Amino acid sequence: MSKEPDNVDFFFNRSQCYQETGEHELATADLHKALELRGAPDPLLLYHRGLAQYAMSNSGTDGLVCAEALKDLESAVQYKLGAAHIPDCHYHIGLACANRGMHERAVVAFSDAISLQQEMTPYIHERAKSLQMIGRHQDAIVDFTRVLQVHPKNAHAYFRRAFAHKALGNFESSANDFETAKAIAPENPLLVVNYLQLHNTPVIELCKAGQEVY
Repeated sequence: MSKEPDNVDFFFNRSQCYQETGEHELATADLHKALELRGAPDPLLLYHRGLAQYAMSNSGTDGLVCAEALKDLESAVQYKLGAAHIPDCHYHIGLACANRGMHERAVVAFSDAISLQQEMTPYIHERAKSLQMIGRHQDAIVDFTRVLQVHPKNAHAYFRRAFAHKALGNFESSANDFETAKAIAPENPLLVVNYLQLHNTPVIELCKAGQEVY
């Protein structure tokens, strides 16, 4: 049996193949090895290991793996990750925080991503959702509206904006958004609400952070 090459490039390149085929644990193991061989913090390797671990945690409920992903992604920023990857790194920091319920930290990370790529709809949409979760409903409405200007058929954005309007007492606008969401995606039972039961419901989450579809 031939011995594996003992160099960083081999393990990094193989990790990317594993990532593409959804074998995130194997990708993570190869990136561990690449970092060991490097012998010093490498922001690109940390970023990719963070992505691999985030993907692992996103397919299950392992909070420890998500915490490790967050640690790697934040370390990649600390060690000056290159411009090509830094917006996505901030975005995934935001996703990891949001999925762990740390929405204030998520807003900061999403804002950092947006400052670098201002027209990225997923960045704006996820920030809107986290803003809503910390009670910044007017700011959330602004972001949801930006999403809808680009994707006017996005039922999830209408649905979540409806709750933000409700929180501010904009009941007509809220009802209009609920009805629009239902009209856009009538096959989705999650978008059908009973107005009498919404009084004490601050928001209904339709999917995990990072799983919106455009």
